[in-house]
Amino acid sequence: MANQYLNSAFHQRGLALITAMLVVAVAATTAAYLGLDQQIWQRQSENLTDRAQAEVVRAGAMEWAITILAKDTKESSSDDLTEDWAKKLPPLPVEGGLVTGQIIDAQSKFNLNNLVRNNQPSAPDIGTFQHLLKSLLLDPNLTDTLIDWIDTDSNAHPAGAEDIDYLQMKIPYRAANQPLQSVEELRLIRGFTPEIVEKLLPWVTALPQPTEINVNTAPQEVLAAVFYTLPASAVEQLHEQRPYKDQAKLNAKLQELAGGKTLPPAHIGIKSSYFEMTIETLFGRYQRTTQALIQRGAGNNTFHHLWHSQRLPGWSVRNESNAGENPQKPTGGNI
Repeated sequence: MANQYLNSAFHQRGLALITAMLVVAVAATTAAYLGLDQQIWQRQSENLTDRAQAEVVRAGAMEWAITILAKDTKESSSDDLTEDWAKKLPPLPVEGGLVTGQIIDAQSKFNLNNLVRNNQPSAPDIGTFQHLLKSLLLDPNLTDTLIDWIDTDSNAHPAGAEDIDYLQMKIPYRAANQPLQSVEELRLIRGFTPEIVEKLLPWVTALPQPTEINVNTAPQEVLAAVFYTLPASAVEQLHEQRPYKDQAKLNAKLQELAGGKTLPPAHIGIKSSYFEMTIETLFGRYQRTTQALIQRGAGNNTFHHLWHSQRLPGWSVRNESNAGENPQKPTGGNI
């Protein structure tokens, strides 16, 4: 009887110990999950705060760009790389993060929508784009498919493509028959591979209307494509002797460099209306690059924010090579 009582007592103490261990394990697991949930909630809260701060700073940087461009309009009748707007904003510490920005003259690049003016192919711009393609070791016949994408008719150029060609693709769609909305739209055009688009990115843009190329800000590679009949030494001289504050002086310099020969017609100037703004913000783990297109009107306070886009660090057109089925449209609005 005594042994039976002792066995029962030991058994009960064993069950109590096991129960206590289970309670401790459950409590520890619950505490761990609660702690993890707390960390996740705190991380989400920090991310939302960082994002809100970044958006405020981004808006402030946009206002900075507009202010400096408005100031330039009052002080200068031309645009060149010696002016304040062309100086990169160094990384500035702000509460909780960093911000940097840069304004680039969009008219320093070749505007792809120049290829069609008044719904007609523009011979001067076609010559410029073809020579730019050749300088990049790309097929100049890509010009035909781009013109067909932009113009409103259904007549394909010799090396071009229209609706009938795109409708036969694995995922059929039609030609846009309107100006390009962005350079990335090239991905939808026959012949323009992601590699070709990325090669073109530094030298081309897509503005909402035909524009002049600003000789004061265009890189030497673009100037060489515009003035393709000039020797390389003459293009280099034109580039080195900038800025040209007066259109007449620019014309005189071009005549001097041509040596009495007739230069091919070109749409050039020394003043710009379109500018690209790049803003980089870093708040905690939230890092974003924002790109925007700003149009400066004739009036000092007339500015339009045509579109902006945000990208993660390291993003490139290669990341979008499979996004052709549903291309992202830029957003726009007035500032």
